Amino acid sequence: MPASGICAILLSATWLATGTVTAEPRQEPRGVIQQVFETTGEVDEVDRMGRMITIKSAGVVQTAIYAGPDLPIFDQLNRGDIVTIRYYDAYIVAVTPGARMGPPSNTTEEAQQALDRDNAAVMQQTKLTVTIDAMDATTGLVTYHGFDNRRVQRQVQQRALLEGVKVGDVVTITYTRARAAAITKGQ
Repeated sequence: MPASGICAILLSATWLATGTVTAEPRQEPRGVIQQVFETTGEVDEVDRMGRMITIKSAGVVQTAIYAGPDLPIFDQLNRGDIVTIRYYDAYIVAVTPGARMGPPSNTTEEAQQALDRDNAAVMQQTKLTVTIDAMDATTGLVTYHGFDNRRVQRQVQQRALLEGVKVGDVVTITYTRARAAAITKGQ
């Protein structure tokens, strides 16, 4: 997984319970679950074979979003089009003392089996455990390192994810991205 994909994981995550036993009181996972997330921007890339669309908003290229065959407008999209995409997404971070750091693991299959909704499908779920090296809860700036000891600095947009997290904590993060629910083309 490219570094940008790993970094995106810290910005957005869904927690999966681990079997870690600890003498410390267990912190409840912090999360933001948005039934429908909406983003507007210019189409930067269209992957016709994989049915993925990547848009650029405020000069920043965003992660590709899957558009299923139930969205025929996808076939009409071209680079440079202005679009609004609505999709399901969930973000949760949990402090997991004693959890082992390792490379990101793909947990998409387990998430899809646990999904009990007809109007959404999990397109990608990735789990990662990191240690928090520094953080500023006011600005949302977080520095962390993973299993490879590479330090990464990212700004967390959803400050609620940082509640109860402190420097030195080991956190387990799982990023879950769902399929697009709607795409509208601007003029």
